[in-house]
Amino acid sequence: MGGSGEAVGENRKPVLLNLGCGTVHEPGFINVDAFGNPDFIWDLEVTPFPWPDNSVDGIQMRHVLEHLDNWWECFEECARILRPGGFLRIHVPDASSDTALAYRDHKRVFSLASFHGIQGRPSGTNSWAATVEGGIPLVQEFYAQVPYNRFQWMAKYCPWLLRFCADHLRNFIWEQQFVFRKLP
Repeated sequence: MGGSGEAVGENRKPVLLNLGCGTVHEPGFINVDAFGNPDFIWDLEVTPFPWPDNSVDGIQMRHVLEHLDNWWECFEECARILRPGGFLRIHVPDASSDTALAYRDHKRVFSLASFHGIQGRPSGTNSWAATVEGGIPLVQEFYAQVPYNRFQWMAKYCPWLLRFCADHLRNFIWEQQFVFRKLP
């Protein structure tokens, strides 16, 4: 899978992982799951992952972390296997969505506060987060709350109304999207 000093170029195809792919196989990615028919079978509850340090250019996880008992260990493993400059794209249900904990296999909800411990994310009053603050070499590059399809028009024509509804009512926001980048 290449050493950490290799640059993506004409001689090397980027290594991209779609972790917890389920039945959605992404072209150009190595689709990984413990179930179904992925390209590579691996249970994300098992760490360490079978990829060497600094060997992966990008990772996406769409609606996966909320299913894991060891989501933080999974997050740490993603940071370990990413090359410097590599991306980690995570999609999770929004805490305000009924789907966040309605499914019996969803074990937790996420927010911006869930990722204390990465570079530039202060621990606030969380004593545990203070012990790991800055310990994971990732920086958050992007965050968005994505409304349910029936409210997409608000995002385009009336974003202040969507923000108000998202902050004060349930079931306007479907998912949260996070993008992290590994530091050099």
